Amino acid sequence: MLKKILLTLAALLVILVLIGSFLTTHYEVSRSVLIQAPTEKIFSLISDLKQWPAWEPFSSRNKNMQTVLGEKTSGVDAAQSWAGEGDQGRLTFTECDPKTGITFDLVFTNGGRDSLARSWMHMNPRPDGAVEVVWAIDGEINMPVIGGYAASFSDRMMGPMFEEGLAKLKAKAEEK
Repeated sequence: MLKKILLTLAALLVILVLIGSFLTTHYEVSRSVLIQAPTEKIFSLISDLKQWPAWEPFSSRNKNMQTVLGEKTSGVDAAQSWAGEGDQGRLTFTECDPKTGITFDLVFTNGGRDSLARSWMHMNPRPDGAVEVVWAIDGEINMPVIGGYAASFSDRMMGPMFEEGLAKLKAKAEEK
C-alpha cells in the first residue's frame, strides 16, 4: 500500500514538472485608475523615486525591505535597488515624459537568477479633465518549471498590488 502511494506521488510530481516545463514564463499585468488632478502633479509623484514611498505598495508589504536610491532619483537613468526577505531587485527609468509618463526596466533576483521586466505608468488625459493612469508590467520569470506556474498566477498576485498603489497615487494626487 505504501509503495502504491509513493509511486502515485512520484507520478504526480513528474506530471507537474512536465506541465511546468511547457508553461510560458511570460507575464503581463495592467491596471488603471482615473485621477482628478493635473498631469503635472501626477508626474511629480511618479517621476521621482523619492516620492514613491507615498504611494507604492511593495515596501509596506515587506517591513524588512531596504531600498537604496541611486545617485539620480528622477528622470531618465534614475535608479533604485531593494532587498528584503527573499526579495531583491533594481529598477532604472528608461523614459520620463511629463506629458505621457514613465517607463522603467526592472530586474527581480530570485534564488540567484535575474528575471527581467519592463514596466510603465502612462498618463492619458481625458476631455473631462480626468487623467487615466495605466500601470503595467511585461516580463519573464526566469525560474525553470516554477516560472511557468508563477507567471500563470502573476495577474492575481501583482494586480491587487497595482490597484492598491494606484488608489494611493490617486489619493495623493487629488489632495488639496
